[in-house]
Amino acid sequence: MKFSPNHNDNRMRMIYGGLVVCAFVGMCFGTGIVRTVLLSLSMVVLAVGIFLFIRCDMTTYTYIVMENEKRFDFYIDKSTGKRGAYVCYYPLSDAVCLEKYDRAKRNELKKKYGKVFIYNYCHNKLVGEKYILVFKNDGYHDAVIIELDEGSLKYLNTAIEIK
Repeated sequence: MKFSPNHNDNRMRMIYGGLVVCAFVGMCFGTGIVRTVLLSLSMVVLAVGIFLFIRCDMTTYTYIVMENEKRFDFYIDKSTGKRGAYVCYYPLSDAVCLEKYDRAKRNELKKKYGKVFIYNYCHNKLVGEKYILVFKNDGYHDAVIIELDEGSLKYLNTAIEIK
């Protein structure tokens, strides 16, 4: 299985688009020291807008479940522009649970498993259905937040059950 969710976070696009437009508008006003301050603030706002653009629209996460010597492995491939690299690897035999994610789930996992490190691998920050996949590790647990569709969710649940 190889799944990469679509980029459809229009609210985030409005945020970084508005920041870039405000930065260019802010560069056109003022004289003297006021212009210097406005230019400095505009450069900071422009940098934040470009950072959000690269972080949200130029970055793509691909979730991969691959059979490797009669076991299933879970990979996450992060691509920014043309560059790509694996940022996450776990054998699915270490998977503890796969559940729908919401804000309250963080505290619930910490109460249930103790020490949990949570990593967010979603490029749609404000929209979409997110799931959290928890893996046991040496003395603690790792959790990854991912975006899945129905087919990928069923396949991943089947692969976790096979172990």
